[in-house]
Amino acid sequence: MRGVGEVSSMVDPKIIRTIPFFAELDDAELAVIAEILHKKEFKRGDTVCAESEKGSKLYVLKKGEVKACRIAPDGELFTLVVMKDGDIFGEMGFLDDRPHSATLVAISDIEVLTLDRNDFEGLVDNHPWVVYKLLKNIVYTVHAIVRSMNTRYMDMLNYMWGRKRGY
Repeated sequence: MRGVGEVSSMVDPKIIRTIPFFAELDDAELAVIAEILHKKEFKRGDTVCAESEKGSKLYVLKKGEVKACRIAPDGELFTLVVMKDGDIFGEMGFLDDRPHSATLVAISDIEVLTLDRNDFEGLVDNHPWVVYKLLKNIVYTVHAIVRSMNTRYMDMLNYMWGRKRGY
């Protein structure tokens, strides 16, 4: 039996077929990606990755809930968003090799699939369509985050503008 956070050697392609992030992959492509995915488990309250730590892994939340937090000036964690089954995180560090912009904490027992950037880059020559399809899904995720942030920003401005005008 594996311990908490311990990595398994390979993921069953049938399991990842149900995860939206991998939905565009055909059977052969699923088999290729399954060879480089690893399963990790975390208990409720565990830190999956910490703000300012360097990250080169993409995380696919297979089961459970995770909150993305930033450290407030008083040292407390401020929750930015809660992610659920099928969501991905760590995508920015995965793409640009920079430190995580948030701390990710398991708010339930979770199971994640991890994809290391070096393993992913190894697919470029022999499996470019797998790389293309997954990068496209990462871009869609980043785009959704930016849209959400823009909406929240405009809501905040509208609230503040309305207060200044006495509405």
